[in-house]
Amino acid sequence: MAKGQNAPIRRRTLTRDKVVDAAIEIIDELGWEQLSMTSLSARLNVVTASLYNHVRNLDDIRGAVQVRTMTELGAHLREIAMGRTGPDGLRALVDAHRAWATAHPHRYQTLTTSPVDRDAFISAALDANTALRTMLASCGLPPEDTLDAAVSVFAAMHGFVMLVNTDFLGNELDLDAIYESVLRGALSSVGWPERTSTRS
Repeated sequence: MAKGQNAPIRRRTLTRDKVVDAAIEIIDELGWEQLSMTSLSARLNVVTASLYNHVRNLDDIRGAVQVRTMTELGAHLREIAMGRTGPDGLRALVDAHRAWATAHPHRYQTLTTSPVDRDAFISAALDANTALRTMLASCGLPPEDTLDAAVSVFAAMHGFVMLVNTDFLGNELDLDAIYESVLRGALSSVGWPERTSTRS
């Protein structure tokens, strides 16, 4: 048997993207608070010092995860929005937001903390913001009013998702009924409750 044939494979091709991938794996499995340089080095099977060849520090990784998460969510919402307009399209969009956040609770939590790199995060949020504003405009809202309306709708849906993801609401309540109530309130707040059905 050749010398070293059964030796562990060293990760000589470590890159920044692979570090961020590993960080997302840790967050998805264990939560945002469990991400550390130590947990990352263990996940990647490298010494901690080698991580600094690709990232500046833990905040740098956290910022990259936030940007990656926002980019992925935005791309998903943009895909959902394509070919849809009006109240039905808006409903599809907010439902997609709920579904994605529920499917990725720990990663979604990264969006609740202050952005490490605000400029990069705002840029990453462009797809999600554009999808929602375009859909609101397609429902008849004046373009100049869509930004405030988009923030209002997002805040309402985001709040609901976080209450569910943190198990604050428990299992005793009808979460779907609460969701419908929150959605009705959010849409009413931007001015056209009569135009949007809340049941698809």
